[in-house]
Amino acid sequence: MTPPPTIMSAVFDSAWFRSPLRRRLTFALCALILAALCLWPRQYAAETELLPQTSGGGLSAILAQQAGGAILDLGSLTGNRQTIEADLTVARSYSVLRTVIVKLLPAFPSRFRDPVKAAAKLRHELGIIAIRGSILQITVRDHDPAFAKALVNAVATSIQDRLAALSIQQAGQKRAVAENRLREASLRLFNAQQALTQFRLANKLAAPEAQLGAGVSELAALQGQLQAKQVELTGLQEVATPNNVQIKVIQTEIGSIKRQIAEIQTTSRGESSLNLAGLSLTNSAYFNLYRDEKTADILYQVYTRYMEELTIDEMSANENMDIIDPAYINPERQFNIWAVGLLIVVLILAVMAEGYVLRPPVGRR
Repeated sequence: MTPPPTIMSAVFDSAWFRSPLRRRLTFALCALILAALCLWPRQYAAETELLPQTSGGGLSAILAQQAGGAILDLGSLTGNRQTIEADLTVARSYSVLRTVIVKLLPAFPSRFRDPVKAAAKLRHELGIIAIRGSILQITVRDHDPAFAKALVNAVATSIQDRLAALSIQQAGQKRAVAENRLREASLRLFNAQQALTQFRLANKLAAPEAQLGAGVSELAALQGQLQAKQVELTGLQEVATPNNVQIKVIQTEIGSIKRQIAEIQTTSRGESSLNLAGLSLTNSAYFNLYRDEKTADILYQVYTRYMEELTIDEMSANENMDIIDPAYINPERQFNIWAVGLLIVVLILAVMAEGYVLRPPVGRR
């Protein structure tokens, strides 16, 4: 039974391909042409690497560290630095491409006559990947080494500019919220201080540390810290999941403060100077006012420091990525990928043709 005709069999059964000399010369000539096109016109690969700056660095981190255990790290309410996936999304965005076109248009006008087509072509030519260590690697292949290097430089600076703009925008949004919270905390502290002062003067009491004793004052400070931590936890739970690491840390700190309070209360039993149950009604009310004043003072310091951190973040918005290697031309030989692919196809067809001639299908022998 004769097999049905196919395009491959029609080509291989032709008189041209039946001639060994013509067939082999044809494949050899095609292979030589494609091998030359693999190397010419020569391609150049321009590369650069960007290292995102780690979160929690600089003066902003110092301000948080100076706070110690008594001051909350309110930066956790808005999260740390964005992930490398977010940096990749920004790097590949259309906003970055438009900025690149604007920067390169004066030097290479012929390349960007149509901005829409140029943006589509750039999106195809640009290779932006994340390599080990959360490093962004930018690669451009082109026949013009000067253009490839200029394009890589423009992309790197455009990514930095875009990240800086986003950082300033986010800092502005955070500042609006923080300023509102700071006004509330300032008013709360003022009212707490006024209430404490008026109560002390009305009852002719000494300063809280002297009137209540060092142990009771320490207890009031710890309870103030506990209330402030609970405020932070409530705010963070509104924007994060229960499994968030920062939530777990704050819950651990709350547990630690509660244990310290329990230890003081256990130690104070039987000691009149530290036993809250033994305090008079006046001293008990004085204690509550002092505790409220300490809580308000802690919250006010938190928002004040957070405003300082936002100012530093805005001032250092441009320091979002470090350039590890300025744009350079890769010294390794670059090949035209399309020509390499076609060369492989021609070699496969040549092998198939020889096999077809040596062992044709049944019915065509």
